[in-house]
Amino acid sequence: MNLLKKSVLITATSLIVNSAFALTSTESQALTQKILASKVIDMPLVAAKLVVAADKADRIETAKAAVVAVAKNHPTALSTVVGAILRKAPEATEAVVAACLEVAPQMARTVVAAATFATEGQDAVILATADRLVPAQQSEVRGEVALAKARRATKSSVTSKGGTITIPGNVAVTTTPVTDKQGNPVAPPVKISAYAGADANRP
Repeated sequence: MNLLKKSVLITATSLIVNSAFALTSTESQALTQKILASKVIDMPLVAAKLVVAADKADRIETAKAAVVAVAKNHPTALSTVVGAILRKAPEATEAVVAACLEVAPQMARTVVAAATFATEGQDAVILATADRLVPAQQSEVRGEVALAKARRATKSSVTSKGGTITIPGNVAVTTTPVTDKQGNPVAPPVKISAYAGADANRP
């Protein structure tokens, strides 16, 4: 095979591989419209459902398209959308954080906090992505990641033992183990309150 034919073959193969893992402009536009058509308070749930429903090969691209749409049109909802998506698709962490920082670098602290709180084992990836894309915010970003890790650890500990979790942003979750008169455990009461636009992923 001569050099020209070999180059053409490599290029064609590359295009086929790339197209298999990218959304078409029509698909991306349809996804964006579905998210933006929903209420702001419902965007995290809608975005997460779209990512979960996507084919495995398209899941990361779907997650990226979702956060870009929210970052550009409803930035105040970005952290909750990032958190909702990454809880369902943690494998998209690097791509999602990168997409957010490329579109809205001014929201780096919020994005890394949400991503860290929502995932386990992705902290190094989140920091490396932020260091690469927003190096000027390195100290602030590292501070946010440290705080989010502490909140995540506290949540895990309290949830396993029973107790009270208080999250700034007018979101409160209370779980207290109780027993009946015979000493048998009963289902703990759960009280959840929130308001539109609350940013539950901010420390």
